Amino acid sequence: MIRKKREKRQPTIRDVAKAADVSISSVTRFIDPRKRPELSPETQAKVEKAVLETGYLPNIFARKRRAKKKATIGILTFPSSEIFRSRYHTEILTGVHEHAFRSAHELKFFILREHHYDRIEEVLYEHGVDGLMILSWRCHPNVVELVEKSSGALPLVIFNDYKPGLKVNVLYTNVREGMKQAVFYLLRRGFKKIALLAGPRDVLIQSGTKTQKIVSFDAKEKFDGFLEALKEKGISSRKEWIVECPSYNQEESYQVIKEWLGKTDLPEALVAMNDEIALDAWRVLKEFKLWPGEKMALVGFDDIEKGRLVSPSLTTIHQPLPQMGRDAVDILLERVGDPMMEPIQKCYKTELIVRQTA
Repeated sequence: MIRKKREKRQPTIRDVAKAADVSISSVTRFIDPRKRPELSPETQAKVEKAVLETGYLPNIFARKRRAKKKATIGILTFPSSEIFRSRYHTEILTGVHEHAFRSAHELKFFILREHHYDRIEEVLYEHGVDGLMILSWRCHPNVVELVEKSSGALPLVIFNDYKPGLKVNVLYTNVREGMKQAVFYLLRRGFKKIALLAGPRDVLIQSGTKTQKIVSFDAKEKFDGFLEALKEKGISSRKEWIVECPSYNQEESYQVIKEWLGKTDLPEALVAMNDEIALDAWRVLKEFKLWPGEKMALVGFDDIEKGRLVSPSLTTIHQPLPQMGRDAVDILLERVGDPMMEPIQKCYKTELIVRQTA
């Protein structure tokens, strides 16, 4: 395989000094957190502006990497305990841990406090991070900016929620086709009244007192795939059969589904945007004596371990989450050794896993 090199020249410390109209030694002191207080607030502001404009700061990672024999991989996620309850994320992390552990590289987990978001790159540098994977990159405006303005000097990997045009490494599945697989399967089984248990299509991210609404690309792709599949088969969707459920709070999701099923004209089948929501629906269906797989069909999305263990077991769409974690480690290690490699966008195929609920 031919490795492409970036043609654009990486900015140097001289470029920063020139842009800020300060000496090179001032830039050097600014980069070192221990010596930064030696500079006046005015000089600090000028250098910081120049660093951001030139994209120089990530280059400090490359210098630190050269002196190390083993890489330190950082894992950045949003500041919520729900991340540790999410089987989607823990299955990715299982693959990351297994692969990094076998190769003796170090992992560091970062859940940043609000005041750290203004200096993410410095925090990573201080902790010796050589490459970074971000589990939910649209969790904070500054993380979004880190990804969208990445120069590539600090290798990054993000998972799913793929936005075309990003210049970072992206591992994602074709979730639109995966959702269509689920709907087509149910239609082949004779079900025409199909409801969608959706995750939020708009994500609220906060910075201080400011709240920003952004579109979840992953949720949008699944939603569009659901509607496309029905349309292709000449079936109209019903607004009351599209239910938005909280993605990372199982108890809230359970309550939403329970309330909805108690008052709606019942569909014949349910498709959930992820297995966590599907398993909440599984609980509700059993409580309502609508036995999954007998009285009502149910299909999830992700293929997490818990869905295989419940009875009746969950029919679902498989995403290779542990493999994505292992691949993320390989991609970062390649780019730690050769930071000028072009970023890749790797798309994984989904697979229908037929079990007992449909």
